[in-house]
Amino acid sequence: MTVDLEQLPLELNERAALEVAYGRDLYWIAKKLQTQASVLIECEKQLIPYIFMTLRAQMRDAGIQLEYLDGRKIPGSDGENPAPSILRAMLAQVTHWVRNANEQRILVLPHLDLLVSSSSQNEGLTTEARELIPLLYENPRIVFLAFKDPNFAFSKVIQNLFPAQRKLIGIDRSCLHRLVTQREARKFPKDFNFNKLYQYVSGLNPVRIRQILSRLEGIDFPDNADKIFSQLREMTLDSEMEMPVVDMQNDLGGYASVKKKIQEEILGILKYRDEIEDELELDRIDSIIPKGIIFWGPPGTGKTYFAKAIAHALNATILIVSGPELKSMWVGQSEENIRKIFFKARQSAPSIIVFDELDSFAGSRSKLSTTEVNHSMVNQLLTEMDGFRKEELVFVIGTTNFVSSLDAALLRPGRFEMKLEIPYPEEKDRLEILQIYKNKMNLPLSEEQIQYMADQTGEMSDPMTGTSYTGDHLYSACRFLKRLQIREDKSTFEKAEIHTALRGGEQKRKLSDEERNVVAYHEAGHAVVALCLKDASPVERISVDSDYAEALGYMKQEERKNKFMVTKRQLLADLIVLMGGREAELLIFNDLSSGSENDIYRANYLVNEMVSRWGMSEAFGVQIIPEREMSADALAKRDLAVGDILEKARQKARQILEERIELVKALGETVLNEKVMERERISEFLDEHAPGQKLNISEEIVAWQN
Repeated sequence: MTVDLEQLPLELNERAALEVAYGRDLYWIAKKLQTQASVLIECEKQLIPYIFMTLRAQMRDAGIQLEYLDGRKIPGSDGENPAPSILRAMLAQVTHWVRNANEQRILVLPHLDLLVSSSSQNEGLTTEARELIPLLYENPRIVFLAFKDPNFAFSKVIQNLFPAQRKLIGIDRSCLHRLVTQREARKFPKDFNFNKLYQYVSGLNPVRIRQILSRLEGIDFPDNADKIFSQLREMTLDSEMEMPVVDMQNDLGGYASVKKKIQEEILGILKYRDEIEDELELDRIDSIIPKGIIFWGPPGTGKTYFAKAIAHALNATILIVSGPELKSMWVGQSEENIRKIFFKARQSAPSIIVFDELDSFAGSRSKLSTTEVNHSMVNQLLTEMDGFRKEELVFVIGTTNFVSSLDAALLRPGRFEMKLEIPYPEEKDRLEILQIYKNKMNLPLSEEQIQYMADQTGEMSDPMTGTSYTGDHLYSACRFLKRLQIREDKSTFEKAEIHTALRGGEQKRKLSDEERNVVAYHEAGHAVVALCLKDASPVERISVDSDYAEALGYMKQEERKNKFMVTKRQLLADLIVLMGGREAELLIFNDLSSGSENDIYRANYLVNEMVSRWGMSEAFGVQIIPEREMSADALAKRDLAVGDILEKARQKARQILEERIELVKALGETVLNEKVMERERISEFLDEHAPGQKLNISEEIVAWQN
């Protein structure tokens, strides 16, 4: 929408701006007052004097007088005994006029919200509210014109007093060009599309817009509007909002599919929108832009970081709110917190509200575990999201680790309709993330070392939580290396130092010679079995005297490519590999240690899933029955199927190791001496101790019939 300078006003005062923006609303309010209907106006307090003056002039023409009750003059008072507070003074005014007003007088309550709003510090109404509410209902013939700030909440008993209610918040796009003077329009480039200006002032009232536009500085008709937009951001930025500087491409590594989705569905559409001047086409575009987004996935994968990147791309402000922080034990306070957040966001548009841990208060309302407070907060969130003008650029982003627990009403189209998963990073994602941190921290890491870090973190798990590695883990590792570089003035890093960084710099467990001996042959057993099975993933690393703090030793395999659909043959291979450590201990020492605890737990869990969930047991069949609903016969049948698979896996592992016992001994001895064997060293070892043997394809798993 370009404007003709000659058609713009030379000057525009606040009352005239109010008429431009809210002319129809003010006409509607005046008509309601003339029909003796009380009216409640929701607007910022800055507007109250201008609205009052405009309506007073209209009512004067109709022969109706407005009485402005702001506590400054108490009827019958000589001024010597003033009220102890402004609230008490307003209460005295209302008491007088309720009992003395006539039908040709409208009582104006500019600060009704201060008198009757619930206290934020305790439950219930204020003392003044308890006195005022009976007065307001005392004389049904009295007409009230009252005002309410958007930051305040009213109880139903107050709302019901006003049959006519109007919100004067923000402005319509169609009136914006009439709020700009000729001098102000010259501060923008020639042929400037003023629809771009609207996204910065959509949530502001016309008086505030006039104050901002009148203060714009700069040369006439600049080449671009960057400096103007910068000034607008400074003057509309709420103190609690921030302007993040996170570039989608340069600061966020990996996740190409997520970035593509954001670009296609939001950023690209908005760029196209900025060039449109046709109002009908603008309306069509505004109606298809998703304003509600869910980022879901495990902790530490960058969900909030993506929200900041979107804000930066839109030159938008962002407010990050923790879900638990919104909750309050006081009645109505949680809903008021949500209202205030949305109001701030509209005032600082274009903006993004991020509800971190959305599931903490917006869980399904059908579940017994949710509370009445949660129900009210979900209802308020839905109300606020539905209350936007479609042309306002206010986005609402929810982040959660448990998207399935969210209330269904939030996920329907029109609310949080765009849902993006941010999963654990894959290898290519980890490579990009590490490259970004390497450049930002100026780390002396080679491409081979970056690749090594990406490979290693594919199968590592957090020692405290057991979760896979995320971008946060990679950031932590790079920070560890940077501290090491500064502390020891390093120009290069050893592989052991990198590995320590990936484990968070944790201290190794100190093993006795006997313990180290058992661990070495245990890991050698795992490795030999894995090397002999075609369907097992290749062995990448064998270690002892734990460089992994949560394990005494470790045999790491290459990350499997088909992570989302694993075959029965592959699962059976994994199962046999898990049995390899235990069986190696039996063969070498004719005894067992407690070091197989985790292997046995994982093996039992895996077989239970195969039998009970994935229908991979002929003996149990393809039935899926919740354990609590299983009969004794069904439980016995399942346990028998599980035990049979476990035993056959153990026997297969023992067979493989018995046939290669010398290889197991040699590998165990080498691990003891070298402590760590990487893939290249393992390959050299095999060339030396098993020349010509194609170990990785020498055994096939037969699909066992159970």
